[in-house]
Amino acid sequence: MNKWILIFMFITLPCLALAAEKPVNKKSENINAKIDQLFKSVDADGDGRISKEEAEQKAPAIAENFDKIDANHDEALNKKEFKAFWTAAEKKRREFSQRLEQADLDKNGMLSKAESGALPNLNARFDAIDSNHDGQLVIKEISDYLRAQASAENVSAPAATAQ
Repeated sequence: MNKWILIFMFITLPCLALAAEKPVNKKSENINAKIDQLFKSVDADGDGRISKEEAEQKAPAIAENFDKIDANHDEALNKKEFKAFWTAAEKKRREFSQRLEQADLDKNGMLSKAESGALPNLNARFDAIDSNHDGQLVIKEISDYLRAQASAENVSAPAATAQ
């Protein structure tokens, strides 16, 4: 499975329900604040740049994707590069959230096996994701499954689509 998908889902799926309730303006403000806070927490020396070593210590998934995020290839992540990475992840999270909502035809907050057919990658893993074997997928089951997959691949953070 695409590591970007796993990384994104690991970070964002637990927030889907909360994010859906907030107005767009507030959500955007909250995302920017969270990006700033995360950047500061990873930038251990406070120099406004994240080195690969800082990423390895504080955010393994960032470290794993460091070269992809480092757009100017200066071996450090500036806030612009970091924000671009997270903004793209947020866009993919919104798209995935919309696909989940569209697939939930009866609007009960769960996906049946039939409804999951609209998301082929999710459908193919339905039985593995359905941890309580009730024939319905909820966000927590999807999130838990993707976290487990990410852990199995030694990945622990963002980008998306379980089509």
